[in-house]
Amino acid sequence: MKKLLIAIVALAMGATANAQGFVGGTLGLDVIHVSRDGGSETQTMFEITPEVGYNFNKTWAVGAQLGYGLTSVEGETVNAVSVMPFVRATVARVSIVDFFGEIAAGYAYQSAGGDGVSGFTMALRPGLAVNLSSSFALIARTNLVGYEHWDGLNIVEFGLNKGFELGVSFKF
Repeated sequence: MKKLLIAIVALAMGATANAQGFVGGTLGLDVIHVSRDGGSETQTMFEITPEVGYNFNKTWAVGAQLGYGLTSVEGETVNAVSVMPFVRATVARVSIVDFFGEIAAGYAYQSAGGDGVSGFTMALRPGLAVNLSSSFALIARTNLVGYEHWDGLNIVEFGLNKGFELGVSFKF
């Protein structure tokens, strides 16, 4: 038992010895125009998502985003808050550019006009990081595939331009 405990501690120390923390965040803008039955509506969404995480090595990282979104649909305002933990795998490096994929899943809450709804959301998010220095990078990512569940409503999404985000990351 003692040897097992020592082995677990040694493994944990080794796994975190190369850990490099990061903080940053992204800004997102989504504009959707829908036409149906002779009418149309435009939905504009702005989202800010600070994030924090750890790079375990050059390939794997984990983190979490805390998001706030503001959506305007035909004059009505919807506020949204979300918490999205994620796992990131860097799949390719070309010079200063890292190409990565993330799997994220979390909780979200939206409210409008005094009514609110909570839900579960998850996404597969490809992206890239342009490493301008050893401690600073520009980040871009989008949702490739997503699933949302809102109190009985299930949504499956696919698209390269859904939820496009630009941001920065500071490594320490």
